Amino acid sequence: MRRRWVLAAVVAFPAAFVGWIAWTVFTAVTADPMTQVEAASCEDAMRYADQDGLPKGAQHAKCTVRAWLDTEYRARFTITRTDLDAWLKEAYPGTRLTSEYCSGTPVDVCAHIDLHPEAEGGAMAVDLTVQYGEDSTAVVDFSAYDV
Repeated sequence: MRRRWVLAAVVAFPAAFVGWIAWTVFTAVTADPMTQVEAASCEDAMRYADQDGLPKGAQHAKCTVRAWLDTEYRARFTITRTDLDAWLKEAYPGTRLTSEYCSGTPVDVCAHIDLHPEAEGGAMAVDLTVQYGEDSTAVVDFSAYDV
């Protein structure tokens, strides 16, 4: 009886090990870690670009993070155009929103900001896209990333 258990263990352990290796290789080859988007706190997203939280007046915020070799935090929020202009003037002086070189979903204006030196939080650049809404509002997509 004892021989059966020893034999079963001798056979089962290598089989389990080979199965684990096969599963690890399969998931590593088929999964794209850069598509793994997770919910994040908006404070973390903004802190990554050395901002003290969301801009004054920002509402309906949703933030995510995608990290593997590179890190990218995204924040999407609604804000009045006046508050957006004031925030940009304070947070990123000299930034000019333009309709040139904007891509992606319908966008009215956008900006790319290289951070020199890079943010203490880790971001090296920030992309902003803005879609203007009714009643002087704007939907802002804020993306801070390290490469």
